[in-house]
Amino acid sequence: MNTPEFSFISFESDDTILSMPLPYVSMDDIAFQAISDNTITSVMMTDIGGEPIEVANSEITRSENYYLIKPKFTNKPDCFRVVLLSNGNIISGKSNIFVRKDNGDYSSRVEYRSAGDNFGFAYNENLFLNSVRLPVYLLDPKFTQAREVYGTLSGRKKILSASVRNEYDLDTDYMTEEMHRNLIVALMHDEVYIDGRLLTQTGDYSVDWDNYLMDGDTKTAKGKCTVSANVVSRSSNCSKMQLVNDEYDLIN
Repeated sequence: MNTPEFSFISFESDDTILSMPLPYVSMDDIAFQAISDNTITSVMMTDIGGEPIEVANSEITRSENYYLIKPKFTNKPDCFRVVLLSNGNIISGKSNIFVRKDNGDYSSRVEYRSAGDNFGFAYNENLFLNSVRLPVYLLDPKFTQAREVYGTLSGRKKILSASVRNEYDLDTDYMTEEMHRNLIVALMHDEVYIDGRLLTQTGDYSVDWDNYLMDGDTKTAKGKCTVSANVVSRSSNCSKMQLVNDEYDLIN
């Protein structure tokens, strides 16, 4: 039993190689895919040591040997792990640790999906969204403007076309190389929602390894890129606009 290569959630039997902890505010922050030849029937919350806390009545959808899982735990402990069950038997190692945050400050829910199978993830007609809360946040938007102006025979200047794009700097806290890699892959999906906003990466993702910090034996660093949303356009030859796929298209 494992998870897709670029999943933020992993299951290991050796505690020393677990991925870094993930924050959560509510259980809606957690939705992931697992790959198993055994039938996954339920999800169990455990404490850090693996002692059971709750078996969830979770949403589990099967697509061949892929399982799309949304845990529905009612408990909200300070920290927990997840294990997967098949008819009451544990069939996975322990997941990385989830750590409760009382609010979403300095973190964001990142949800993503594609129209078809992509990057080792399975997607089908039920439009499953991977969901994870990460130590990333959007800075205040910049409004990037572009316009094309022409002069009439009378010498008057007139706007032929214009557009405004909302752009945000997406900054991360200190994360491992694996976490940065997985976020880059998430941002490459067809649809990416950050705290519910549909956004598209428009600038290269960079990691500031020059100013790294060590987390035990693991090097961590901050990353950043530019994302954008809601391109508003107009043209002097058009009478109205419509919003299509989060962008305004002009209609003659």
